[in-house]
Amino acid sequence: MLQSVTSLLPTFVCIDALDEFAAAHRVKLLDSLKQILEKFPRTRIFITGRPHIRAEIEKRLVGRVISVYVSPRQNDIVGYLRVRLGEDETPDAMNESLEADILEKIPQNMSEMYVAAIALGIPTLSANRYAFRFLLVSLNIEAILHESTIHRRRERLNKMADGLELGDAYSATIERIKAQAGDKSRLGMAALIWIGHAERPLQADELCHALAVELGSTDFNPDNVPSVSTLVACCQGLIVVDKEASTVRLVHFTLQEYISGHPDIFSRPHSAMAEICLTYLNSQQFKALSATPSFDADNTPFLEYCSVYWGVHAKRELSDCARSRVLELLKLPYSQISTKLLLVS
Repeated sequence: MLQSVTSLLPTFVCIDALDEFAAAHRVKLLDSLKQILEKFPRTRIFITGRPHIRAEIEKRLVGRVISVYVSPRQNDIVGYLRVRLGEDETPDAMNESLEADILEKIPQNMSEMYVAAIALGIPTLSANRYAFRFLLVSLNIEAILHESTIHRRRERLNKMADGLELGDAYSATIERIKAQAGDKSRLGMAALIWIGHAERPLQADELCHALAVELGSTDFNPDNVPSVSTLVACCQGLIVVDKEASTVRLVHFTLQEYISGHPDIFSRPHSAMAEICLTYLNSQQFKALSATPSFDADNTPFLEYCSVYWGVHAKRELSDCARSRVLELLKLPYSQISTKLLLVS
């Protein structure tokens, strides 16, 4: 149908929120759009989506993409709130006074939370600050509209000034991560474990290598290392990449507080992290490295973290699996890289 239309007239095709379209079908859609562009050069296609979708679009529509970063402003945030209020499925739980307070307080509170994040030293790219606030606005209004009475909604709104009433929204997002198909669920949850419980901020390549380790394997497979864009997509917006520092972090400090306050989200995270570190150190590839500190760190980005912090995680939660891997590691000859790094570090 599109090919028939575009063959006759100049055509503009607009696709909104492509990142929310099922990943299994995005390839077919983008390939179809590419065919249309090739056959009918007067066609123009406008696509919107979160930043992580950009690489996929550029790959499928190579040489045909002009990317523009679009960020919401204050008026956009208020406009979005008006739209969501207009879609309220429980209109009896809303009145004019509460609606006016929502339109005033949520944008104001989000601005204050952003300033607080900077004051606490949390790295945030200036180019992302409005998108960062917009995500928090979205989480807040969803949490309010889930309440069933005017009183409960106002109560929820009044508690949001400190940013700690996003629990339901964070919980719902984590459930969406768990519901993903295939390996994406495991990848998303594992990324949250590492970012939320690591002893220091992780570089993007460190995290990707950590997630590539398979417990019980004696070989580290570099083909199992996921891309950063894949991680961001699997985490459903709960993690962001600070391009200036090349680190991966949680989207907001309140998410860190939520994770800390809900230890049941992850089962024995430090034990799992210790097992991953020790598996990495015991793999054949790293046993074969030179014992001198002049090894190629670029190809082993996770090695330094493992060597320095495996014991910290094991001390907090030591499983039988981790204990056996510790014994295996310490039995290595002194000339091996893993043992030497333990002493150097």
